[in-house]
Amino acid sequence: MSRQSTRAFSLIELLVVIGIIAMLVGIATPAFMAINRNSQLTQAGQTLIEEFTVARQTALTKNCVIEVRFYAFASANDNVRRYRAVQSFIVDDNGNATAVGKARYLPGPVIMDADGEISTLLDTQNAKTNWSDDDPQIPLPGVGTAYDVRFFQYRPDGSTGLSPIGRQWFVTLHNVNSANNPGQLPNNYYVIQVNPLNGIVQAYRP
Repeated sequence: MSRQSTRAFSLIELLVVIGIIAMLVGIATPAFMAINRNSQLTQAGQTLIEEFTVARQTALTKNCVIEVRFYAFASANDNVRRYRAVQSFIVDDNGNATAVGKARYLPGPVIMDADGEISTLLDTQNAKTNWSDDDPQIPLPGVGTAYDVRFFQYRPDGSTGLSPIGRQWFVTLHNVNSANNPGQLPNNYYVIQVNPLNGIVQAYRP
């Protein structure tokens, strides 16, 4: 009767296998992280496009002015106020503002760049500071009222209150850790442009 021998892995063989696994993980991790960042950026872009589209459609169907507001605030991992959320409001003839829906937050590390050259919609001339009893500064969950606001408006005919002369209107999104010089786009970004005459939205990706 023959005995069937079994052979175990040697220590060197195990170390070689572990080394190969570690190498594969090292190669795959950056690729996975890049895919995740791209996915978050795409989701953020779609969030703004949906908000702008719904705001314009609401202005048309309800024959009213819709104000789209961008919120800048600090996060748990970043003490700098950056534009990370958007919300739309119906504004009546008396200046009363009523939220159309809840504030929508951009995913993870994605922000709207506050540089007026690559995000003209966030230019300081579009800052909102005139809070009143009819239009109070409402607290945001987890933020309170420690935020800054930029805005633009859709009119009842679907156009905007933005000047159509001599300027294009857009906002640029990117990862907060994407290094870019003032006035220059980072390597990976998402630009959303609003036509001031008809309010139609267009998106651009590199």
